[in-house]
Amino acid sequence: MPSDAEAAALRLVVEGTASETGTAFFRALVRNLATVMGTVGAWVTEYLPAEKRLRALGFWLNGAFVESFEYATAGTACAPVVESKKLIHIPDRLIELYPGDPTLAAWHAVSYLGVPLLDPQGEVIGHLSVLDNKPLPADPRLISLFEIFAARAAAELRRLKTEQQVRAREEELTALLESAMDAILVLDHEMKIVRVNAAAARLFGCTREDLMRESIKDFLVAESVARVEGFAKELGARPEGRQQLWVSQDFIARRWDHSVFPAEGTLSRFENRDEAFYTLILRNSDERLEAERQIQLLTQETEYLREAVREVPGHDDLLGRSDVMQAVFEAIKRVAKTDSTVLITGETGTGKELIARSIHRASNRADKPLVLVNCAAVPANLMESEFFGHERGAFTGAVSRREGRFALANGGTIFLDEVGELPLELQAKLLRVLQEGEFEPLGSAKTVKVNVRVVAATNRDLKRMSGEGKFREDLYFRLHVFPIHIPALRERGRDIEHLAAAFIQRFARRMGKRVNPLTEDQLKRLRSYAWPGNVRELQNVIERAIILTSGNRLELERAMSGIAAPAESASAALADSAGETGRVLTAREMQKFERRNIMLALETCGGKIAGENGAARLLGIPATTLNSRIKALGIERTKA
Repeated sequence: MPSDAEAAALRLVVEGTASETGTAFFRALVRNLATVMGTVGAWVTEYLPAEKRLRALGFWLNGAFVESFEYATAGTACAPVVESKKLIHIPDRLIELYPGDPTLAAWHAVSYLGVPLLDPQGEVIGHLSVLDNKPLPADPRLISLFEIFAARAAAELRRLKTEQQVRAREEELTALLESAMDAILVLDHEMKIVRVNAAAARLFGCTREDLMRESIKDFLVAESVARVEGFAKELGARPEGRQQLWVSQDFIARRWDHSVFPAEGTLSRFENRDEAFYTLILRNSDERLEAERQIQLLTQETEYLREAVREVPGHDDLLGRSDVMQAVFEAIKRVAKTDSTVLITGETGTGKELIARSIHRASNRADKPLVLVNCAAVPANLMESEFFGHERGAFTGAVSRREGRFALANGGTIFLDEVGELPLELQAKLLRVLQEGEFEPLGSAKTVKVNVRVVAATNRDLKRMSGEGKFREDLYFRLHVFPIHIPALRERGRDIEHLAAAFIQRFARRMGKRVNPLTEDQLKRLRSYAWPGNVRELQNVIERAIILTSGNRLELERAMSGIAAPAESASAALADSAGETGRVLTAREMQKFERRNIMLALETCGGKIAGENGAARLLGIPATTLNSRIKALGIERTKA
């Protein structure tokens, strides 16, 4: 038989908390506990194992509730309760035992009694304690009362933990359903809809409320209703773990507005509290088929674009088997992984941009931008804005802010083609970017920092220009960190044949033609021409030949008819220069020959470069190419 005190305690713990749950329950419990035990304080806490802290769910002290109380267990009387998972009783001298706990002195605490609250697996989920400002003897009756309260506190805390877990799982399930692209409908044994996700409402063209408690049969055509009923029976006959069926795309569903659409998906069965439920997952087959068509179209477009990119010269590895080109490739390999500035030199049409692209692709900046700037193509008055950008109102016509090429290339590479065309005033600003990595946009006082690798190219003699005061010497040396010279096509031996074959394959595939390999006579014709336009000119000749070709034999002769005379003259001149047919000329001799040949063409055409009777047409090269060669060779001419 319980004593009167125990009976009173039981009434307090039952009556005082019977109608309460959660926070209200714990507050009532600790207040009643302090009353029964005759202590100044009592508290129940939740244990946070990761932080090794206790958070009060209810704390009664000196006749009032303490709000938002949380503390670390280390150095407190609660630590051995949590660690040992046992009841701990300290009858007196509490402050002497735990001098590091400042709250004990503030509360004038003398004694303590604590017990862990455990989950069904025996893990600590909280604790219940009392403390007093007088000694608390080891009275078995008091401890028995204390354990009654502890059992009630543990039960409520376990209930709350279970409720939290159920709520968390419910939230996870809801998030899963709502994130699904397919319509998900949960049906009861009468085929009434008891749960739907947002995708289901979209699929049927209505709200969730419109679907809830409605029969799925109202959203299917008659044939599909019969199939669903048949599927449900079949699933009921299947063993647990195999209660799923595929719903093929000839399944017809009906929207809220009674329009129909083909659907596909799955139907599965599960049981909850001895009641059967079904999960129907649907998607619009028309949307899938349209998506597949779009994917196919995009795949074709992607392949087309890839093919187009492959057609761009220089996308694949640079072609060249000659020793001079192998030296270029080795130079690219050595410098690519560094951040060093590279100066590419060579005649026009030799492929300097392709070399720059190769350096960028092989560098550690390959996933960053490669920004191309043709210095000769930018008007002088806009060049600074083009390079460094400008603020709104920086000059007439600057109606909005604009980023410059260096800002766009930040983190990547900038390729300055024809860098020898830069005006002197801009060269100083370029030098600052190279040295300091900073600049100011036009109209701005703000300094912009950039991390850009510079690759420059020119067909001019920058060293000679710097000696003449036309190019800053300090900029020249800053650009000339790692020079790469691209040899002219006429210096590359049998590379002419390999390049011609590659161009034939490329243009024939693009134009849908089948062309036989070059004949020996055609190869001799290619070798005999000096190619002042270099690889670009060779590419143009081959493209023109493919266009002119109607059969399988390449119409190279017709394509080169405009340059046949110069080619023959070139052969004669070469023989004359060498003193005998077949002697190989040096690069200097070739340059002299080219200079003499161009001067002869200019004289023949009365100094005219472009047009029907111009020297460019006579030589069979573009007028821009001829202008570049005239500058490079220092030829002075009288205008027609």
